[in-house]
Amino acid sequence: MKKVLGIIMVIGLLLGSGAFLYAVETNPFTQGFIEGYLLAVNPGDGQEQGPTAEIETYQGSRFKLTLHPDATYLIDQRPVRMKDFHVGMEVYGVIQGRQLMSLEAWSTANLGYITPGSKMRKGTIAMIDSEQITITMGNGSQVNYYLSPAAIIMRKGEIVTASSLYTGDKVRVYFDDIYTDMIGRMEVEGDSILVKDLYRARLGSVDRYSNAMQLQNVQAFHNGGWVDISPGMKVPYNDQLKVYYAGQVIKPHNIKNYRNQTIYMVIKNLMGKESIDRLVIKSGTESAFTDKITTVNWYTDSFELASNRNLSFNAGSIIIKNGRLQDQYILSPNDDAFIIADNRGSNRIANIIYINNVDINHSTLGQNYVYAGRVEQIVDDRLWLEDLFLLNQHEWEALDSEKELFYDEDTNILDLDNGRRLTTTELLAGDYAVDEDSERSKENNLKKWYAYVYTDGDRICAITLQKTMDSLLKQRVTSGRVVSIADDSLVGWALNLGDASDWSAHKQSWMPKSSPVRMGLLKSMILKDGHMIQPEDLKTGDRLYVVRDDFQARVVIVK
Repeated sequence: MKKVLGIIMVIGLLLGSGAFLYAVETNPFTQGFIEGYLLAVNPGDGQEQGPTAEIETYQGSRFKLTLHPDATYLIDQRPVRMKDFHVGMEVYGVIQGRQLMSLEAWSTANLGYITPGSKMRKGTIAMIDSEQITITMGNGSQVNYYLSPAAIIMRKGEIVTASSLYTGDKVRVYFDDIYTDMIGRMEVEGDSILVKDLYRARLGSVDRYSNAMQLQNVQAFHNGGWVDISPGMKVPYNDQLKVYYAGQVIKPHNIKNYRNQTIYMVIKNLMGKESIDRLVIKSGTESAFTDKITTVNWYTDSFELASNRNLSFNAGSIIIKNGRLQDQYILSPNDDAFIIADNRGSNRIANIIYINNVDINHSTLGQNYVYAGRVEQIVDDRLWLEDLFLLNQHEWEALDSEKELFYDEDTNILDLDNGRRLTTTELLAGDYAVDEDSERSKENNLKKWYAYVYTDGDRICAITLQKTMDSLLKQRVTSGRVVSIADDSLVGWALNLGDASDWSAHKQSWMPKSSPVRMGLLKSMILKDGHMIQPEDLKTGDRLYVVRDDFQARVVIVK
């Protein structure tokens, strides 16, 4: 009865707090499947009482489910009978209505042949390089795997490229051989574990009966500083919450002992569900730094800033990059960071490390480039650019020679001056590349067009064409998160970019903006997963990398 009342109170908290909508655990009946550990199998009496299975989910909830008369049973991908299942097995069941339509288990003793793709591991990507991917497992250990060139990578049911992977992504990886470290298939869960908000507050009362804590003076981190959002707020939590004090793990039931202390709390968004991922309790006085990391010492778990300050970090440090919660091994020299630190005597412990760095390619697997130049020649499957510039480390760099690039039927082509998409046939037949000295060009005043081009290697993913070229010297690169987007009657589609930073060529670092940046999308190349999208396809919360000419965005990449 106590557990039921507790659940009811948590549900009430979820409905009553407009600022927080946390899901403690997804209901298997709504998601259509259940996974966890098999507690019992009852074959039934063969008459009125049918067979049932009792399963404990990974989160600890228990469900007793009826097995459909035509249910299928698999162990290690092989058909079996219901009696072959044993208590303690990890199982996965498909639910239809309130019945199990199939039940699948894995034997930990089967060390021989496996069906290709049946060996599976799951965890969070901690590091990506050109040869291997490091994954943090559920127990905190890290394992290096190799990504096969033929590996299939799936996100939300669609095949994506390896360059779309981020550190912080939660993944399942499948192997074709039990002894291999070569990944054959990878499934990314949702849109990555996105950090929705970072909060600072004073801890009030803690109600262990309903697993809720009262917060006071709640602030959110936006635009490089703390913004007041509420004088008081009640937040639910569960026993899996990670809590740290001075780098030490604190059991959730001991949170009540830190009443009136300042806390930092990160909220993540996983597959559309919000929850508290980590809570850090301030253990000393607070200092804030905006600086560049110059060195990282992995032996002492510390780093030095350009200002010669030294800070330590630990497993409890909240590290955010690309809008995602990261492992500590993501830290590297030349990171521009906002840091909140605890001062304990002569020591400074980094509680929050918010890394501002962002680039076109977010890992060594990416080979995407942005070019600007004049279209010299177009033939059946390729074109040449002259007067060429490459966006290199957030700055336009002039190239001496012309560039040959390839296009195909999947290339997105947009004529900005006429506001319409082009087919490859229309691109080839149009007057986008002409001989300016010919009589026809002189009579019709035809000139070569200019282009912004987004490529994967030398293949053109998307290209925008315009008659006149913008002044690249006036352009800057900005990153941030979409706060709002609307179709303005005066300027067309426009957005406000919050938590924004501009790249400073002079300082060679990202400079946080103190307020949102407004920009227009009327003549923009907008890209997501290598494809051109419309302004209305952008969503609040999307993280963007933007090349802009003051108000007008020219190239927009959804990160």
